[in-house]
Amino acid sequence: MSEYTVATELWTAFKKGDKEAYGNLVALFYKTLYNYGTKLTRDKTVVEDCIQDLFLELWQRREYLSETEYVRFYLLKSLRRKIYAQQSLQQKWLHQSLETNTEGEFLGEFSIETRMIEVETTEHHLKKLNQLLGKLTRREREVIYLKFYQELDYEQIAAIMSINYQSVRNLIYTAIKELQSAWFEE
Repeated sequence: MSEYTVATELWTAFKKGDKEAYGNLVALFYKTLYNYGTKLTRDKTVVEDCIQDLFLELWQRREYLSETEYVRFYLLKSLRRKIYAQQSLQQKWLHQSLETNTEGEFLGEFSIETRMIEVETTEHHLKKLNQLLGKLTRREREVIYLKFYQELDYEQIAAIMSINYQSVRNLIYTAIKELQSAWFEE
């Protein structure tokens, strides 16, 4: 049974008040949410708090939630919104100066386990690719992460990042083109 099917069944049972399904839903998606959250902020405590708040709110509002086949998408989008809201609140209360990027920095680091570099087996290629990924813009890194790490489709990425479908396609195209160009330059 696929993750989507399992998640959908757990979601349906959780909405009906099944505590075991709720626990299984948390267990199924916690690591994915944590990994994504730590790409959005370096503050792991904020990520953990936001995930906990997200699941607590889901439980409290379960009767009002709609059915969905895309549970992972729903949770990723909700976590992203929650982290940015938390950062905004912290900045307001701490009177910190805002950077030019109001959404915060995407801090994703691309590791050996990534699907994009599975084909490359030598350390030289891995180092080179990681250096090239680091040169992409924050949004390009985020869209690459969501597309190739989380395997989301263009519509889901657009919804998570609050940009239109064509912008997602353009960002992915530009990022891949830049990676290809830089790869073959050297």
